[in-house]
Amino acid sequence: MSAQATPVVYSASDNNVSSLAQMVNSSAMAATFDAVAGAISIVDFESALPANVTITGGSTTNNSGCGALCGFNTTPGGAFFRSVFGGSVTFSFTNPVDSFGFYVNGLQTDLVPQQTIVYVDGASVTRTLNMPSAINGGGAFFGFIDFGNQISSVTFNATNDILGFDDLRFGRAENNPNPVPEPGTFGLLGFGLLGVWMAAKKRTAYRVAA
Repeated sequence: MSAQATPVVYSASDNNVSSLAQMVNSSAMAATFDAVAGAISIVDFESALPANVTITGGSTTNNSGCGALCGFNTTPGGAFFRSVFGGSVTFSFTNPVDSFGFYVNGLQTDLVPQQTIVYVDGASVTRTLNMPSAINGGGAFFGFIDFGNQISSVTFNATNDILGFDDLRFGRAENNPNPVPEPGTFGLLGFGLLGVWMAAKKRTAYRVAA
């Protein structure tokens, strides 16, 4: 019997930020995600999008029009990011991925709750992942790895918030963050449990005989 693996989520946030340097929790979580995902692609919006990814919703800009409260660039030495005024933004991939992550800022989850990531995996199962809370123009890193799956698009629902996205990571992870035990491991576990049961039964029989 096969089991559907659970996506591993990497999520952390910081309140009231205006630069990547202030996104301490977010940056630490991004590093954790990167260590597991390995050498996957990064879109920093400083140049044209690669041919294997398209983005629907929002626009690439270097000025949100309302300061850090509405999002900003997080690429060191860069200026551009993807700005989304409410609604949703969808990232689509020509070659399916199993890992996806990004920085987002301008968050006001106290005013605009229930911001989510939605994607459909290779088994046509729709998954919804909740964004972390961050207020007063907060920032976050959000990523997930659904190892071995075939994900062709990911949608972020910004509802009525004005947000900035940057340093998007996507691809096929080099490491499995949630490995499934091999059949041999299950066999050894079964023998171990059988041994414990037999020993317990033997002790019970001995007490009855005594």
